[in-house]
Amino acid sequence: MNYKEAPYSKFHKMLFLCAVLGQIACGFALGIAGTAVTEGKADLGLSTFWVGLLGAGTLIGLAGSLVVGNLADKIGRSKLVLLDMAFFTVFSIAQFFTSSVPVIMALRILIGLCIAVDYTVGSTIISEWFDPETAPSYLSKFIIYWTFGYVLSFFAGLVMSNLHTDYHIIFASSAIPGAIAAIARITLGIAESPSWMASVGKVSEANKLVAEKLGPEYKVVAEEKKEEEKVSVAELFGPKYRRNTLVGGMFYACQVFPYFGVGIFLPILIGQLNMGDANTSSIIYDVFCMAGAFAGTWLCARMSRRSFLTSTFFGAAIALVVMIIGQNISIVITVIAFAAFALIMSIAVVMEWPYPPELFDDRVRGTGVGIVVAFSRIGAALGTFLLPILMDSIGGTGTLIVCAAVLVLGGVVCQLFAPETSASYLKKVAEKEAAAN
Repeated sequence: MNYKEAPYSKFHKMLFLCAVLGQIACGFALGIAGTAVTEGKADLGLSTFWVGLLGAGTLIGLAGSLVVGNLADKIGRSKLVLLDMAFFTVFSIAQFFTSSVPVIMALRILIGLCIAVDYTVGSTIISEWFDPETAPSYLSKFIIYWTFGYVLSFFAGLVMSNLHTDYHIIFASSAIPGAIAAIARITLGIAESPSWMASVGKVSEANKLVAEKLGPEYKVVAEEKKEEEKVSVAELFGPKYRRNTLVGGMFYACQVFPYFGVGIFLPILIGQLNMGDANTSSIIYDVFCMAGAFAGTWLCARMSRRSFLTSTFFGAAIALVVMIIGQNISIVITVIAFAAFALIMSIAVVMEWPYPPELFDDRVRGTGVGIVVAFSRIGAALGTFLLPILMDSIGGTGTLIVCAAVLVLGGVVCQLFAPETSASYLKKVAEKEAAAN
């Protein structure tokens, strides 16, 4: 019996736990950057350029997922997932011991590279161990844990700011969730992907591992036993995968450009838009982000991929337009639209976990997801880097217009080109075709 048909077991539970602990650490590290940079701006003598660059540093490192994905297809998934949180913790702690802006920047990029492993390889190993019909629902839950870490970083940052905590400590605080994830992975272990092992000719080893983890009745099925083939980045831009690669990269980049740009420098944007107390508005934003993570997980299992993507892109763009108009009418309208934007964007980013792995087959999945995540981090880094600069040059309204335009672009691309990959949706299509014949 195909090992992917095995029922959810303690093994799956432990693997999922190890994965989501990493997501919490990743969300925390990305979110805490805004507080740390704001608190350290005066001591470090940061210009607007450096404020944006340091805020985007981790996201720049995430572009390394292009290399990480290809490496995962060559050496496997487990080694990378096992070690990345340990390095993440070391790099986080190292920030405590330096006041050099270039060194802090380098460490933020290295932390981003560690996060790239979790984004790229973490989702891949889950998709390759879990049942194809249930894996998307588990991957979509990643956003709940990631958002929890992201929101937790805001509240931790708020407490540390009120206590006038040194920016070194704020930067280094991501070591705490990182260490928890690292200890869990080292203690519980990360099993290699049987699909990957079979795809590189290690069929007997794959079956032995499956028997050990799931039982002797489960095997790697015949169609997964493939001869080793070299995976190149160029192949992902060839006729077979080009459309999926470009759609995956564009949808991801267009989502995270406004999501991180707004989220990381939230206090700056709130101040520009005259939305009242920054802490209150930030709490509203984070509460709706958390609510959106749960709502998005529920919707992800009930909507086709294309409908989910297009509706969230256009919905978030409309919310920003209402915010722009509402500034001249009522602060209540602006805050409601702001909350709607947070909710919709948090719903939208749920698709960042199940969709990219679904776009590629087992042999190229690691590289494919890596390329998609690399595209996305370019978008996220640009959004985060440019937001302080845009705020200075064209103001809050102009910045929102840019973000809305990016969202509309993403919606149009998905409407025209996004492939439908939802297992439940494709099953319904197949059933309709069978009934018609």
